[in-house]
Amino acid sequence: MASLTIHPASPGPSGPAPRVRLEPVRLHYTLLDGSWWPGSTDLNAELPVLVPVLEQVRGPVTRLLLGAASWAARPHHLMVAGRVVTVRYLAGQSPAMMTVVCADGGTFTLRVTTPGAAPAVPDQPGSGRHEETWETEGGGLGRLPTEAVR
Repeated sequence: MASLTIHPASPGPSGPAPRVRLEPVRLHYTLLDGSWWPGSTDLNAELPVLVPVLEQVRGPVTRLLLGAASWAARPHHLMVAGRVVTVRYLAGQSPAMMTVVCADGGTFTLRVTTPGAAPAVPDQPGSGRHEETWETEGGGLGRLPTEAVR
């Protein structure tokens, strides 16, 4: 996926540009395709300016899947460029993740930060910080038995 960063100072057609970075980022042990920093918990205000940016990745967005928690307003349909985008809320999905489904059948996932939080530098893939913690806390497998014998 190509790297795309939208800065808050760049105005969008419907108001301020969404704070989004489309480059790989780690969420715990999962590699996601980017990050989004919503400015509020009102998805009626946030999603109409976010969807056109997301469409630069794989074309028209048809559905958004979000965690059910943390949103003051939860629309189920949006009108974007004269077509409907369906929004679903999943009780089992982390509130820190959004899945984007595109018209070509492709999907990608974004890390969602706490609404209103300022953008920070996300953990970069391969930074090793989480992996080192995992190993030092005993989460790694250590040497395989066959390796230890040699």
